[in-house]
Amino acid sequence: MKRILLLLYIISTVLTANGHEYSDSVLLERIFSFQRNYAHDVNGFSTNVYLKHLYNTKRRNATLWLIPSMYPLAKGQRKFLSEQYNHFTFNDVDNYDNLNQVFYTTIPRNKHTMSTLFCYLTPDLYNETIYDDHVLSPFNRYNRLFYKYTTTDLGNGKIRLDFRPKRVMNTQLVKGQAIVNYATGRIEQIELNGEFDMISFHTISTQGDHGARALMPQLCITDVTFKFAGNNITSHFEVAYDCPTTLPDTMSLKINRQLMDSIRPFSLSEEEELVYQHFDSLRHAKKHNDSIKAVMPMMLDKHSNASDRTWDMLGENLFSKTKSSTENGYVWLSPLLDPQYISYSKSKGLSYKMRLGAHYEFSKKTCIDFNPKAGYNFKLKQFFFTAPIRLEYNHKRRGYLDLIVGNGNRLSNQYTLNEIAAIDGEDSQWLNEDLHIFRDLYAQLKNYYMITPWLGIEGGVTFHHRRSQHAAKLGSFGIENDYKSLAPSVSVKLRPWRAAPVVSIDYERGLKFDKFNLPYERWEVDASWKRRMHRLQVFNARIGGGLYTLKKVNSFMDFTNFRDNNLPEGWDDDWSGNFQLLSSSVYNESKYYIRGNISYESPLMGLSFIPLLGHYIERERIYLSSLLINQSRLYSELGYGFSSRYISMGIFAGFRNIEYQEIGCKFTIELFRRW
Repeated sequence: MKRILLLLYIISTVLTANGHEYSDSVLLERIFSFQRNYAHDVNGFSTNVYLKHLYNTKRRNATLWLIPSMYPLAKGQRKFLSEQYNHFTFNDVDNYDNLNQVFYTTIPRNKHTMSTLFCYLTPDLYNETIYDDHVLSPFNRYNRLFYKYTTTDLGNGKIRLDFRPKRVMNTQLVKGQAIVNYATGRIEQIELNGEFDMISFHTISTQGDHGARALMPQLCITDVTFKFAGNNITSHFEVAYDCPTTLPDTMSLKINRQLMDSIRPFSLSEEEELVYQHFDSLRHAKKHNDSIKAVMPMMLDKHSNASDRTWDMLGENLFSKTKSSTENGYVWLSPLLDPQYISYSKSKGLSYKMRLGAHYEFSKKTCIDFNPKAGYNFKLKQFFFTAPIRLEYNHKRRGYLDLIVGNGNRLSNQYTLNEIAAIDGEDSQWLNEDLHIFRDLYAQLKNYYMITPWLGIEGGVTFHHRRSQHAAKLGSFGIENDYKSLAPSVSVKLRPWRAAPVVSIDYERGLKFDKFNLPYERWEVDASWKRRMHRLQVFNARIGGGLYTLKKVNSFMDFTNFRDNNLPEGWDDDWSGNFQLLSSSVYNESKYYIRGNISYESPLMGLSFIPLLGHYIERERIYLSSLLINQSRLYSELGYGFSSRYISMGIFAGFRNIEYQEIGCKFTIELFRRW
């Protein structure tokens, strides 16, 4: 009897050790806890990294020109090889400083291409997102509700964990399998399949074995496929960490084939060797042609150089972001033709904008930034610009001096129409014209300093010059058509604790002297709160109000926190906290306002679960905004928006109290936003 009981105990133990019952719960918990229990913080960890890319252009057409960083592949050879040897110093797994020490490529003029692939170098398996701010990891406990897991015992304490999305294969989710150490929950090898932002990827990664290395790959091999408008490009890249050769940190970038051959940690494949052989034969042919041109140097050389310069100029300036860097700073310019800078809304119509950025560091504590942006609104037929320049003189206390110059928003002055009606009659033809529209040129000089971590003070002065678009006609009626104001201001910003809302109290007083004919006094209070939650969820809330306690000229209400924006920033900055259907005239006609805005954002909410369509939805958002101004009922907007690889779009409905008023939409083009 004892032998039978012992045999039954051994059988039950074996079944328990090899069954799914313990694997699906205990194993997942150990994976979710592995980083906290076993792995060291990677902050300060450094390693030598070798990277090689093989590009193969299977099909291409003229649209390849329009894609940022892809123009080197738009003509010429169809296969290219690039190699890099870098030194990485990690702050965390997806945030590291990259010192590029050796580089070699067969792409003409040593160009880079498909720069978006670099975010796939180091998959962060235990974080909520695997790549930067996208693709939810199946190995993080907060994402567990999106995935279905099955396990297979491989013996020797190894478990194969298969994972796939529970519902639809959304672009923020992946499927694949992992080999996991059951005792610790350490992922030893991982295979991922997914698709994000025009890229389909298949990744096989072997992870490190202990400490900080266990959080990062030891060898990562990724195959990607890019298909768009008939183009078909594949790339195979391999990344090896902990390479044995350490180069001096002071060594500047070397474009050197012989040096790369000497430090490469493993051999090239046969296909890669053929790419180099073909490249070498072309170089040899070019040298032969150069020797011929030494005898007849005229037309061929000039034509070739001119063609190369034209190609670079078009590719780098027309369709790609241009950036130039020095040791202490950089300058960049957005592409001249970039679909992501096109936006449309019912109230503002179609608009297009461009951006420029410049940064220079005088020291570790002092730097200067210049970030102007400009745009044209086709509905208003007006060019808008704002040119802020910031001198930061105390990084620890966030001390900075701002100078901002711009032409502001168009302002409507309904009192002008009342004056015209009083002079020319209620049926005056001029009441149907835009005589009440003024343009605004402004300049602001402000200084901010954080006295304590929870208290900051900003003081400054603001100048406005508001002039009618039809100054001569208003002058013929004897109506004022030119206003200037000069106003000192002070703002107090409070944040009692880190997770608390940011509260600001603003006061501005317009002076009256000499040619400054617009005295006023304005107060505003505003509180904004952004809460980033798990699974890429974000909750935004904003409430505030303002009023004029002095206004001798009943026009040009110009609030700081309640204003129209003709140069919107996009999905994250502009689509929460603003009213999308509100007429621009409302912003400067009321002596007071009380407003509230809330929004909730999530990558998987509604449309994401619809088959086919849901595959491409990256994020979704719902909005509720309300506004109270004088001589008007409560105005509210209810909206829903989504962001995809192609566009971001929102649909909004407006209400007066509970009475439906109108519906409208807004969209911006997101195509190749991350490229």
